Amino acid sequence: MHENEGREDEYFICKEVYTMTVYYSMKQMLRSPLKSILFFLLVGASAFLLALGGSLSKMNAEMVQEFEEIFTTIGTVDQKNESIVTIAEWDAGKGDYVYSRLGRPGKWISSAVLEFEGAGYILKARQRPYFGARIEEKVRGGGDRYLLVAELTAEVSDVLEHSVPMRVDKVLAGNLNAGDTVYICDHYGDSDGNYEPRRVEEGKTYIMRLHDISFVHGPWVEHIAPEEYVREYEAINSVASYQYTMDGDRVPDAVAEAEDWNSFDEVTGDFYETERGMRWLELAKSQDYEFYTVPVEPVDGTNLLLPFYQNEAQITEGRDITGEEYEEGKNVCLISVELARILRKGAGDSVTLPLYYAAYAPAERHDNAFLSSILNAKGKVYPVFHEEDYEIAGIYKNMSVMGSGEHDLAVHEVIVPWNSIPENAWEDNIVRFEPMSEGNTSFQIPNGTIDDFMKAWEKQGVDGLDIKFYDKGYSQLQAGIENRKLMAWIFLASGCVLAVMILCFFSNLFITGQQERIAVERLLGRTKKQCALSILTGLFVLALAGTAAGCAAGWMATGRAVEATENTAKFDTTFSNTIIDSGDEDETKVSAEGGKTGAEMAVAAGCGMMLTAVLISFGFMRQALKKEPLQILGELEE
Repeated sequence: MHENEGREDEYFICKEVYTMTVYYSMKQMLRSPLKSILFFLLVGASAFLLALGGSLSKMNAEMVQEFEEIFTTIGTVDQKNESIVTIAEWDAGKGDYVYSRLGRPGKWISSAVLEFEGAGYILKARQRPYFGARIEEKVRGGGDRYLLVAELTAEVSDVLEHSVPMRVDKVLAGNLNAGDTVYICDHYGDSDGNYEPRRVEEGKTYIMRLHDISFVHGPWVEHIAPEEYVREYEAINSVASYQYTMDGDRVPDAVAEAEDWNSFDEVTGDFYETERGMRWLELAKSQDYEFYTVPVEPVDGTNLLLPFYQNEAQITEGRDITGEEYEEGKNVCLISVELARILRKGAGDSVTLPLYYAAYAPAERHDNAFLSSILNAKGKVYPVFHEEDYEIAGIYKNMSVMGSGEHDLAVHEVIVPWNSIPENAWEDNIVRFEPMSEGNTSFQIPNGTIDDFMKAWEKQGVDGLDIKFYDKGYSQLQAGIENRKLMAWIFLASGCVLAVMILCFFSNLFITGQQERIAVERLLGRTKKQCALSILTGLFVLALAGTAAGCAAGWMATGRAVEATENTAKFDTTFSNTIIDSGDEDETKVSAEGGKTGAEMAVAAGCGMMLTAVLISFGFMRQALKKEPLQILGELEE
């Protein structure tokens, strides 16, 4: 009982002592009101700068992380035209040449030039081919008008400068009917301005690959009224091969070198035993392949395809192919809504893709025209070079199908991971070779490194390529981030320097100014600890008050500092051979403020400020307490 009462008395005595200590310490500080107010204000200013700089730094770090998740930077490559030429093409319907201007690229530039030091690719630059996969369902129309192969007997002898009647004797491919009369014309001449229509002789039989080209015209069709809209056909490329190497060179083919691009042959008794005759049979057998062929595009990432990057193509069922699946080459794919309807398949189903040719051209070319030939240099249809079952990861809808340019997707396009197909497995199956373009050559680099990439690229000294970047405005947002980063470092550095200078100056000033008090308290029996507490309590109270006010003001000022450097991205800047594009027609608006920052950094700045104040003041106090009280009084008397 008595022991508890003693402890309570001791507690109240200690409490009263500390209260009096704080009271007299503050009273001593207020005896110099000007110095105290100045100390309070300067400490608050230091804390304000530290809190503002810390909050901006934290916000910048969070924004950079958020932007890295939202934004990607991709580049596309186009080989520039070397010249513009005038093309003169004969139009038999008009009876005159039709002139047009056409850009022609220079010597083919390999995508290997894009492999250089300093590129910093996330996904490397490739010139992608698209592959033809022959499936079981018919996906293309036009079988009654295109890719027809037939034996025809001329009903008259004439030059094919107008519609000439010929009787269909035998149909090898297509929807012609034996016994019908069709009209043949060399409607369009060569583009070099030398039009030499061919001649057919009455009673002779010819084998031709036909293409619906125009309406009948000329003296042999005067009995046909114009409103009947009878079509005529043109004999197009026949059995020549258009096979290429991986370097873009044409594979030698004696048959191709010996004939015109739209040759046809006379059929004699042993014709199908000759090399050309056997090629015609192979060609006829393969004509319907094109109607069952879908384009398959291998990529390293879905965003490398501009319609997906620009949100013109979006996955409506299932999911996207993951980064791991792209890297590991998993047998997964994306298919279009149109193809899914034809196949009657959904996400999670599988589709077999027998790939039999490769075309180095934008995949959208597949929708615009049929290939000149799917015969190789040996006169055979290209064999399947890779066949696998692919799981349908997702189904996408492409809103840019109608004329968005060569970077568009084909209607029935299938997208697969590049690594799911053995490297260069298609090298003997290349049917088409065009220069690099934004529709088949793209890459990804880290955000904010466009300038670094271009500096490294310009050192290569390669002319003839246009490089366009798409980052949806990240470059403009990055400018705001860099501005705030600079502001943050300026505030932090200024706050740190100011805080140290102020705390050193005023700690020395307040402690040195109370030397007599220190000596007297020591002589009265106070310990060094009690003396330090008595002297520094007022200093700490003022420092704490100034720090709290400054940190609160710095935290509240962060939003306004952000607004001062906030940017909204919308740009299309051209410099040298490089174009930077936001990637969207509409403005890409991203708030640079990114939400109001929390008070964590302001609190941390305040804690750091007070810790520094304690360390500096105790350092000065320690030096003062090293002297004996009589020595201090003696120095004061002197």
